[in-house]
Amino acid sequence: MNESPNGPDPTAAAPPSRSPVTAAYDGELTRSLGVGGNVLITLSSISPASSVFILGGAALALFGTGVFWAFLIAGVVSILVAFCYAELAAAHPVAGGDYSLVSRALGPAAGVAVFVISLVSLPLIIAVFALGVADYLGVVVAGLSTVHTAIVVVALTTVVACFNIRANAWVTGVFLVVEMAALVLLTALGLLHVERPVSSLFTPQALDAGSGSLAPLALAGLMVAVTQGIFAYNGYGGAVYFAEETRNASRAVAKAVIWSAAVTVLSEIIPLTAIILGASSLAGLFGAELPVESFLSERAGQAISLIVLLAIAFAIINAVIAITLQAGRLLYSAARDRALPDAVATPLRRVSRASRVPVVATAVMGVLALVACLVPLDVLLTATGSTLSFSYLFIALAALAHRRSDRHRTDRAGYRMPWWPLPPLLVVVALLVVFVVSLADPTQHLSLAVASGFVVLGFAYYLGY
Repeated sequence: MNESPNGPDPTAAAPPSRSPVTAAYDGELTRSLGVGGNVLITLSSISPASSVFILGGAALALFGTGVFWAFLIAGVVSILVAFCYAELAAAHPVAGGDYSLVSRALGPAAGVAVFVISLVSLPLIIAVFALGVADYLGVVVAGLSTVHTAIVVVALTTVVACFNIRANAWVTGVFLVVEMAALVLLTALGLLHVERPVSSLFTPQALDAGSGSLAPLALAGLMVAVTQGIFAYNGYGGAVYFAEETRNASRAVAKAVIWSAAVTVLSEIIPLTAIILGASSLAGLFGAELPVESFLSERAGQAISLIVLLAIAFAIINAVIAITLQAGRLLYSAARDRALPDAVATPLRRVSRASRVPVVATAVMGVLALVACLVPLDVLLTATGSTLSFSYLFIALAALAHRRSDRHRTDRAGYRMPWWPLPPLLVVVALLVVFVVSLADPTQHLSLAVASGFVVLGFAYYLGY
């Protein structure tokens, strides 16, 4: 994979002299981020506020008070996955995210499978976020076209993502402060108007559609809610994409992953819990079309609600910037590893002298996201729904394998997870439960089939190329 069929390309920018499984690649990108800057961009890609309003709101409508336990369990799983990311990133501080880590721990075949998953899912996720902007900007500007707004958002954010990484850290940091303020407001509104004791959280209840009253939530429903929590927290592994732009990367990226995961879990579960405790009526909350917005309007009034919803629109735009940054570095890393045909890889692995950013790779991923904005939203959600579980499974398996395969590198790394191999083993078990629950739900079959197809396509591509 690290040589084209025609031999090394003399025009390539600093091609690796070693296999990409061991190459460290230093000096092409600029190391201008500290732990804090990395965390700002990573948290922006997660967008805790939009996760609470969109995913958290949907979870409240479906799973009621079970959201507390589901998101708590999902938080534990997410921290365990963060341990896996952190140790792998400390041993292999290379840009490229999951693809780079899995390639170096499990080998290039598995790495290419993960690359295909990410190559498809990242532009689709950008499109999903962008298609949601009009819903929130619509509170100020009526009649916005969903698709046209999404295209404008993707085009502008792709341009911003081509700026140098330090400038992007500042831009995303400012937007992040705004969305975290919205979460603080939600938490305060709930805790200042507590309507029920904490003990009400201990027995999961959801709204029964037939009677309109609360009923116990079945265990299967709780497990499905856990998968939604895992999805809501997803993105802390994005810190790895900026490993080559982070100072003292072997230690700093591991810290950035764990800090990002911890802040995400707390900033989502605390407001959701406060909303459950502070809603005047749980049946009314769970029966609302948009539960979080309904709670906000009830407790803060229409004027403040409009301001907060506008802030969520900017939070989503911020997430699109951050994910576009990650997507560009994924394609750049794969091109540099010669995981793509050389005619394609050569321009993609070039780095701008002015901004020290892989501008061509970033622009290409932006164009793919623009095209994805034309795809119906339900198709996008189906295509991305189960890819996360497969990515996490590969990361957990990589965390199990890499200490055995590269003991010297692991011993010298800046971070080693506690209780190894328990965290990755627990992640594997949790994901197997997720797969079993998903197989029992006919609505998830297509999503699982699509994600499995991406994995098969990745291995087929590797065997063919």
